[in-house]
Amino acid sequence: MRRGGLAAVLTGVAVLMAGAAPAAAVGADVRSDGVVSSAVSDASHRTRLGCTYIDRHRALALEQRRVLSFMKDFLVLRNEADVERLAQPRDGVQYFVFSHAYNSIRGMGLSIINGGEYSGPGKPAMLLYRPSGKAKNVTDPDGPDFPYTLVGWGYAGLYMPGQPPSYADDPGLRCLTKQDWLVHERSVHPADTWANIPVPPQEAWHGAATGEIPPSADDCACPVGMTHPRLWDLHIFAGPLGVPTVSMLNPGRPMPGFDPQVGLGFFYPSQYPSTSGPAGGDPHAGHHNHMGA
Repeated sequence: MRRGGLAAVLTGVAVLMAGAAPAAAVGADVRSDGVVSSAVSDASHRTRLGCTYIDRHRALALEQRRVLSFMKDFLVLRNEADVERLAQPRDGVQYFVFSHAYNSIRGMGLSIINGGEYSGPGKPAMLLYRPSGKAKNVTDPDGPDFPYTLVGWGYAGLYMPGQPPSYADDPGLRCLTKQDWLVHERSVHPADTWANIPVPPQEAWHGAATGEIPPSADDCACPVGMTHPRLWDLHIFAGPLGVPTVSMLNPGRPMPGFDPQVGLGFFYPSQYPSTSGPAGGDPHAGHHNHMGA
């Protein structure tokens, strides 16, 4: 496990992911309560997004198959030896950055960042692991909670209002919409707890600023382990019937961990400059449910 130099690694991962072109269309319906519905198949929806509900279902099923296949030797981390194996370079990836040490985040689990040379479709920017159900304290940054079970993965990109990464040409991620992407606020990960202290930039509306300058120690009055800018973030949780759920938090009862401060530390933008329409999804599983998850 490595903690040093995390800011550079996280920013580097975001730069890699930000190389994708911005999404060309919103492509999803937003209800008055702010929940995004992707289970529509009328002609206008197909024209805007290029994906029907079944198209999206099949694409995400492919994404789950390829990620779980690629990670087949790391579906469960039983000990430090498995962590060391995961940290070795493999096909351009290298999962060795524990952005919160051994802290788990409630609803997200233990996050391990890909600090390798490549991050993209099928080779996620991050892995999300559920700590052992017998763990006594999943927020001890120095105490691992083996065995860890892989439950999800994610992608990331530098934040640009209204323009999350797009994978329109990728068979597994081509049906994602703008509203699938959430924002991880510019933050400090303090060296004593390795939790997350969000430091929002000044802005006209929530999500208006790029937040590209990472906060400093003066912003949190705490010992700094690392800091990072505002980022686009996408979480995908494996589904038992082969189709994953795209959601901020894991399906069902949230995994234990420190408070992610939904709405501040992790949030959906209140609007998109390109559409001037509302955004904001339900952070819980099902807000982008894709059958079988």
